[in-house]
Amino acid sequence: EGEHYTQFLVYDLDGDGCAEVMCKTADGTVDGRGQVIGDADKDWRDHTEGARTWGRILQGPEYLTVFRGTDGAALATVDYVPGREPINGWGGIGGNGGNDSYGNRCDRFLACVAYLDGQRPSAVMCRGVYGRTVLAAWDWRDGKLSQRWVFDTGVSYPPFADASPFSGMGGHAVSVADVDEDGRDEIVYQAMVVDDDGTGLYSTGLRHGDVLHVTDIDPQHPGLEVFTVQENEDDTVRFQTPGVALRDARTGEILWSHSPGIDVGQGLVADIDPRSPGLEVWGGPGGLRAADGRELGSKPRTISFAMWWDGDLLRELVSPRGEITKWNWQTAQEESLFAPEIRRGRFRGGRGPSFMGDVIGDWREELLIAAPDGKSLRLYTTTIAPESRQITLLADMQYRLSLVWQNVAYNKSPQL
Repeated sequence: EGEHYTQFLVYDLDGDGCAEVMCKTADGTVDGRGQVIGDADKDWRDHTEGARTWGRILQGPEYLTVFRGTDGAALATVDYVPGREPINGWGGIGGNGGNDSYGNRCDRFLACVAYLDGQRPSAVMCRGVYGRTVLAAWDWRDGKLSQRWVFDTGVSYPPFADASPFSGMGGHAVSVADVDEDGRDEIVYQAMVVDDDGTGLYSTGLRHGDVLHVTDIDPQHPGLEVFTVQENEDDTVRFQTPGVALRDARTGEILWSHSPGIDVGQGLVADIDPRSPGLEVWGGPGGLRAADGRELGSKPRTISFAMWWDGDLLRELVSPRGEITKWNWQTAQEESLFAPEIRRGRFRGGRGPSFMGDVIGDWREELLIAAPDGKSLRLYTTTIAPESRQITLLADMQYRLSLVWQNVAYNKSPQL
């Protein structure tokens, strides 16, 4: 179990008005109507007590299944692409620059939905972030599951001298956006971008990180920008990769960066100060910065999530404990607006809510978190009247698709 393994996509993939569910499955998976996928008697877990592989599944078939959203019936099952072998072939220059043979790096998954042809949605299932990286695009059309393309950086072994420039560029988040403005979506995979046709659009060389935000951060720069933070640890400190970077989403050009060789674990993007144009960004040394990289101050400290909660157009902050605060840019302090009752350990390991987004449609955003007893889910919405009328955020396709990957790995704030 864990947020890196089974990723669920819930979306109307065939345009029939009802959502399907797509996810990785295995022998013994039972669908919503009680039918078993694969061999019901197989148990592929490693039962070697004391071994590093204990409890892991490192052999046996892997499947990809489409389920009907209305009753959970399995509609189609195919082999999952790619398979895990070679298990020791997923290392690279991302993270600490290591490799393993116990299933850590081969079992890092992401997933998203993208309009790769500009007209209809496709599912993109992803495997690998630290080294070898594979993205497989699938279409669910007329009751058939077909493969659109596969992007594979290939296998490399230490010291990874022959690795693809796209290897080791993944993170624990994924985003979907039309970065080149051709009417078709690209997959922003942390430090690289895969084009709508399954070819690499560019790789920045910034390597692995835990934070990814794609939106129009700097209005004085044309197009979208990508904000990322990067890990620098152990052997990879020698690369002196910037701990924080803002880049042109279309070309990968680094617009500004800071903290070379420093391991930065968190970062956030939101408009919280009306005095500077565009959005503010913060993470790592230097604190709060303007869209052009200028330092604005050492606070705020909250760096988990940002959301539209009150009535103005500035975004509010969500703490690791679920408290919603308002950044007072005049006093440089956070002011509490709402604190939900939560059970310790139920808030995504301190990284964010189970889900956050505009689901009611009034352009403010809701929080979905587990109740204190862990037996139900609670959806929290604002009671503050808005100061202006705005179109529902779901009308923005990039925002809508960001809600689809909200459950995937280290989920981040959805962006317009």
